[in-house]
Amino acid sequence: MFESLLISFSFVLLSLILILKEKLGIGKEIFIAEIMALIQLIVLGYVIGIVFNLGIYYASIMILFMVSVSAFMVKRNVTKEKNRKIVCAAFLSTITITIISLIILTVSKTILFEVRYLIPLMGMVIGNSTNAMSIGLERFLNDLKSEKDVLWGYLALGATEKQAVNTFVKKAVRAALTPHLNSTKAVGLIFIPGAMVGMLLAGVDPLEAAKVQITIMWMIMASNIFSVTIACYLLYKEFIHQISS
Repeated sequence: MFESLLISFSFVLLSLILILKEKLGIGKEIFIAEIMALIQLIVLGYVIGIVFNLGIYYASIMILFMVSVSAFMVKRNVTKEKNRKIVCAAFLSTITITIISLIILTVSKTILFEVRYLIPLMGMVIGNSTNAMSIGLERFLNDLKSEKDVLWGYLALGATEKQAVNTFVKKAVRAALTPHLNSTKAVGLIFIPGAMVGMLLAGVDPLEAAKVQITIMWMIMASNIFSVTIACYLLYKEFIHQISS
């Protein structure tokens, strides 16, 4: 296994050579990110192997851990300053859509209520929500800062704070959904999504794999929309306070 990893690391090396040649200035960041991914995925492989044998209780703990890490990552991506409210909002948003996704997937019998299905799929929900909230909240805060005169105008005309930020929330959700929409438009035409690839490699019927992949894409789309919207409305007072001070 590790021999094949060493060979496949040539993808990273070739990229680093181009980065250095073109003096893009992101070589160190790329190298550290890829090494971290290597370590994290190998550790994850061992941990999941253990969790699969321990049962649903330990899987729940692992999912909670993933949600917690996600919340801190969102905060770090939005602002470098200490802000517990962003962490709490991201945590509440992510745990909410994770529970809803879990209920819908199990009730619809798309997946069995087993650890080997729950952890990978909830990981997809949490990971995509992390990216969406990072993009959406950063856009939300930046727009409030750059267009605060518009915000004050709404408030001066008698709008409540929630009504005044509605336009900014819409922009944030659109920005957060753009990457997913772009990949959704290309799915099946330009690329085969990861979950479907895994099922096909495992010998699953192609139509069954397509059905599961469609459900996953819908789940990710909904989780992105809800997580960003919930987080924005949980944080709008905090962000207004930030730009006012």
